Amino acid sequence: MSQLSQKRKSEIALLCVVLIWAMNISLVKWTVEKFDVFVYNGVRYIIALIVITLIYFYRYKWKTIERKDVFKIIGLGLMSNVVYQMSFIVGIRRTTAGNAAILLSTAPVWTVIFSSIFYKTKFHKSFWFGLLISFFGIIIFNSKNEFSFGNFEKIFGDILLLFGAMIWALYTVLQKPLFQKYDAIHLTFIMMIVGAIGLTSIAFPSMLNMNWKELGIEYYFATILSATFAIAIAYFLWSQGVQHIGAAETGNFNNLVPVLALVFSYFTLKEELDFTQIIGAVFTIFGVWLSRRKIYEE
Repeated sequence: MSQLSQKRKSEIALLCVVLIWAMNISLVKWTVEKFDVFVYNGVRYIIALIVITLIYFYRYKWKTIERKDVFKIIGLGLMSNVVYQMSFIVGIRRTTAGNAAILLSTAPVWTVIFSSIFYKTKFHKSFWFGLLISFFGIIIFNSKNEFSFGNFEKIFGDILLLFGAMIWALYTVLQKPLFQKYDAIHLTFIMMIVGAIGLTSIAFPSMLNMNWKELGIEYYFATILSATFAIAIAYFLWSQGVQHIGAAETGNFNNLVPVLALVFSYFTLKEELDFTQIIGAVFTIFGVWLSRRKIYEE
């Protein structure tokens, strides 16, 4: 397979990931209104691990991990599958799906920042300008959220989601050197094991006390959908994108998530979308796009 065709296939796969994640924000927001967030995450990762295990052993063979890489992979697994997921799932329950989409859209910018820190990459001035615009957009988007004790929960949710965007970006950057030794599916499989163990351990006390019969079948079906597509398949395709086209280029596809997620949340969850939020969203998305348009100094 030529390098060009592989790149094109990775780009198409990443577009599918963007669509899945955009729909998943509204799906998760709806599901956790009834589902305990810790149990929800634990169950999702058990299902996701089953799915990725079937994919892995059906198409691939086990490759031994070098001892020096074991703790790196475990650390990345904790970062992407435990810390990020906890920030995401707890944050999204405390804020709106629209806010979540915008705040998570800053991940590409953080990806470039961490790339410059770890790989000493020099970036074009348009990147820094775009960075300022994107954060200005976030301020406008959340300008209606006056800081008060009554609104503290929503602000806390926004902070968690912004932190989650940073963690996801750091994970995207730090996994890149490992692709010189291991395939994306191999790393995804091992990190999924780490995530399933970590999140299930956190959720176990709540699992014991939960009344499973209270939930309708539709909530279990939504959980299976989210686990299969938004975690197992999407994480694999995302890592594959980093492997084939690079961290910064892959991160750029995240720019499309907030646009689609805002549309989905407006029509499916009937969340309010006023003119101020639209303006803030436009600034944020434009800023992130501008910062990715010309990244590197020539």
